[in-house]
Parts: sequence; structure tokens; C-alpha cells
Amino acid sequence: MKRVLALALLCTWVAAQAADPYVGYIYPCGIQAGTTNRLIVGGQAFPRKGCEAVVSGEGVKVLSIQMVPYFPTLSAPQFRYLAKWLDGIAKGDRTAPPLPTDPKAHVDEWRSNSWWQVLGTLDPQKISIVERAMYIRRNPLQTTPSLGQRLLVTVAAAPDAKPGAREFRVFGPNGMSAPRPFIVTAAPHEEEALYAPPHRPLPPAPAVTNLPCVLDGQIMPGQTDKWTLRLQKGRTITLRTVARELQPYIGDAVPGFFNPALRILNPKGGEEAFADDNFYHPDPVLVFTPPKDGDYTLEIHDLLYRGRADFVYSITVEAGAHPVDPRRVSLWPNPVPQTPPGVPCSTFKGVVPCAGVECEHVLEVKEPGEYVFDLLARRVGSPLDARLSVFGPAGGKPVAVFTDTTNLVFRGSLIQGECDPVGTCRLEVGTYRLRIEDEAGKGGPEWSYVLRVYRPAPSFEVWTGKSSFAFRAKSRSAPMKVFVLRGGGFDGPVVLDETLDFYFQPSVIPAGTNTVKVALVSKWRGTQPVQELQFTASAQIGGCTQTVRIQPADEYNQAFAWDHLLPTHAFNVHVWTNGNNKEKRK
Repeated sequence: MKRVLALALLCTWVAAQAADPYVGYIYPCGIQAGTTNRLIVGGQAFPRKGCEAVVSGEGVKVLSIQMVPYFPTLSAPQFRYLAKWLDGIAKGDRTAPPLPTDPKAHVDEWRSNSWWQVLGTLDPQKISIVERAMYIRRNPLQTTPSLGQRLLVTVAAAPDAKPGAREFRVFGPNGMSAPRPFIVTAAPHEEEALYAPPHRPLPPAPAVTNLPCVLDGQIMPGQTDKWTLRLQKGRTITLRTVARELQPYIGDAVPGFFNPALRILNPKGGEEAFADDNFYHPDPVLVFTPPKDGDYTLEIHDLLYRGRADFVYSITVEAGAHPVDPRRVSLWPNPVPQTPPGVPCSTFKGVVPCAGVECEHVLEVKEPGEYVFDLLARRVGSPLDARLSVFGPAGGKPVAVFTDTTNLVFRGSLIQGECDPVGTCRLEVGTYRLRIEDEAGKGGPEWSYVLRVYRPAPSFEVWTGKSSFAFRAKSRSAPMKVFVLRGGGFDGPVVLDETLDFYFQPSVIPAGTNTVKVALVSKWRGTQPVQELQFTASAQIGGCTQTVRIQPADEYNQAFAWDHLLPTHAFNVHVWTNGNNKEKRK
């Protein structure tokens, strides 16, 4: 009986998880402040009734949402009829052609679609969606349920909307999606040309004449997008790509993310510049100085020439040389691990200035015992792949060498934390030399690091596998997974703290347990708007209560194999009900 009950609870939990909307991509992925635009949002489990969307921060509003209808397979006569109508629209005639009178056309059996009946009234964006569905053969290898639905979302950005990355979510009666980055810019945007059927001429590559600007596009299988850059001799430009950062982990793609490459061709078609990664970041940055005046061609494609609707990119083109610091490229929050509270810590900061150079620091040890060496480099965006050697007072061989670290939980938008040396060794009283070098012998002004040395002390972090919740007021609860990352030998229970409006059930993570499934329960009755919240967790350590902020994150899978926690800025919660908007507590 217990097994049946446990299985029923597990099935309920899995079903609740699967019901949440999923946003696979947003195209375009940003908007200029002071403008209005309509986005294509692809994903899964979008509610057909009560579907809403929200953008974090101030100054950006969602004005309307429309579901893109499903396009069924066409019979040959119906395809020819719609194709004739679309060709007429392309020539400026929106009048519907007469229906075929041949009885073999079986007009009374044609498939229905709400857009097909009104083709003449559709705008260019909708016409493009219809033509893609008609002329691009569906490839089962490219089809995925996670991108099976589409929304047209109209958003408006106020003139004073602060530029930067926001979080976009879709929600409704069945739940709320994990966030996708949505970028507000000061520069104007230029979108790639709309799709053209094979029998029509390809549209010319959009021309970029005024800088700065932002280029928006999507890469489909085998596709290379092209843009025309009108440049002047000797006037340097910088092209900064955002692609992989929009969706760091794709579960059903190898290597598990869009890996873009940029290339610039001169007016004669010869290659002038190429860029792949920005240090170890897959999103390339290209600084180019044209040798002559002319129209240059910018190309972007996936390095393996893959493509799909969620291979969305944005390229910011600016005048002048603006190398992008790899420590500032992430669109996602990057929580820096803290030393245990109240523990004395020796901190060393430095930069490996150039290739082949080693950095050294002196550590005075006044008390013998175990010491923790924690070097922050990749975890804070530095390209340094560090190797730390600890030399004792007697010199000679190092008493300890630390290189890569195996993480129990992968967390962050760029999983490079395992390149950071973290380890423990015993030290006696005396003077120690700490040597830091790059494993590959590289260096430069960006190769910075922070080394912390401290005595081991019990500590813990709490992360979640879900950051967004929208639930019905009747049940007032939503499932979530919680991860406890323990350090310094701490193995005790952790309490998920109750707030004025919410509590967790169960609220205690047992001693020695690192992963649990709990429910977030609301005390509110009636509909509540989307709210950004923070939660805390506590534990008894050394006779004192230690409290930490629970880090909101969403669990993603990469390339069929690895699970990652992608952090967000805050928990987003929405309570939904049918017509009962009274705000009451129990």
C-alpha cells in the first residue's frame, strides 16, 4: 500500500512538473527602448485560455498574446490554391482566387485553419509563418515537442527603459515557465529578411549603414545568414554576438548549445576576418578594421551547420574597438561562493599578465592544521585555467598541488567551475609560497583570479530546481526540487524558512540528505499578480543559527547527459483562480 501511495505521489509530482509552460526561444530576443515590436515565442504547454507573459524590471509591458494556429498537412489541390493566393499577395493582390470547380479537388474535404481562411488580411510576419509551414518539409529529426507551439507576443519598451538583460516568462492556469533572457537596448534593431518560398527570388541581405545597431536572426539547418555592412577604410567596428547565452543548455542537441561563428567577406568575396569563441565563451566577438571602403558581407552560422528555431542570435555592431571582457558576458546571475561566516580568511588577488608567467604569493601560517584553498577564476568569468602549487618552508617539491575540481552539482550559465582549484591540505607553522599559473601557459590582462585560504568550517548552500510558480488558489501549492550543497563537514538538518505568505512542505531537509522534493504552499486566497520573492534556509551550526538565501534556479539537461542548475535573479510566483480576486489570508 505504501508503495502504491508513493508511486501515486511521484506520478502527481511528475505530471505537475510537465504541465508548466516551456519557452524554448524568443525571436527577436530583444527590443529597443521607446519602441513596440511583436515577438515569436516558441515552446510547449502554452495555455490556450488565460495565457499571459511578463518581463522583469520596469519599462517593458506585454500588450497582447496570440496563439499561432496548428498547420495541418495539405492535399495537393488545397496547396495549389493557397500557393496561388500567396503569390498574388506577394505581387500586391490580396484578393482570394476562385475555388477550383474540378470535382477531384474535393473542396468540401479541405483541412481548416483560422489563418488560411483570411490570408488576404494577414501581415507580412504571419504570411511568412504560413509560407514556412507550407514550403518547408517537416523533418522528424528536427521536430521536437518542446518547440511545437508558438505565440505572437506584442511588447512595448518605454523610452526610459533601462538597457540590459531582463527575464521573460509565460504563465497561465497550468503553471509558469522558467525564464528566458530578453534584452533591452538603446540601439535600433534590424531583423533578418522574412522567409521567401523557393520559387521566388531570395531577398537581398539587409544593409547596415548606421551604427550602433543590433542584428536579429534565427539559424535553420545548414543555413548561413548574411548581412551587408557598408564600411569605410580604417574605421574599426566591433561585433558582439549573443546566442549561446540565450539558451545555455539544450537537452536534445550535441554539443547542447548553439555554437555560432562569424565571418566577414570583402566586396570581392574573400575572407577578411573570422571569429569563433571569445576566450572559452562560445559566443564570438569580432573587432574588424576594413582595409578599403565598400560593402562587406557578414556571415553567421553554427560551427557544425546545425540549426533549429531555437538557434536565435543577436549581434551588436558598434563603431570603434570594444573588446568584450569575458567576465561580463553572462546574461544570467552568477552567485559567487562565499567563505563560511565568521571564519578568518587570507585573500590574494592577482593577474597572470602574459603567456608563460607565474604568480606567487606568501602565506604566513601561525597555527597548524587543515586549510582550505579556494581559487576563483572561471567561476567569476576569468579565462584562467589555474594550477595552484603550495611550497612549504623547506622549499623543494610542493606539499600540495591543486588543479581541476569535480563538482557534485553543475551550476551557472557557463559550467567552467571545475577548472578552478579547490582543495584541503594540512599546514604547519611557517612561511609558504603559493604559485599560480595557467595550465595551458596562457595569460593576459583578463586572466585574473582571487585566492582564498581559510580553516575548514561547517557551511551550506541551498539551490532549487525551479524558480517560477503559478498555481491555482484552491490547491495553493506547487512542487519543487531542493539541493543542499554541504561544506566543512556539515551534515545536519536544514530548515526551509516560512514567510508571511508562503511555507514549504516538508520544511525540514533531513540530516545527511542533499536532494529533496518539497511543495511551495501559498497562504493567499484569490488571484495574486506575479511577484518576485526571495526565500531563506537555516541550520544550527556550532550552537548558532546560520541563515542563507535560497538560490532560485531551473534544472536543465545538456546533450542528453548532464543536468545543470541555471540561476535566476528571484523566485516568480503567481496565484491564479476563477474570478475570485479577493486578497485574503487564512
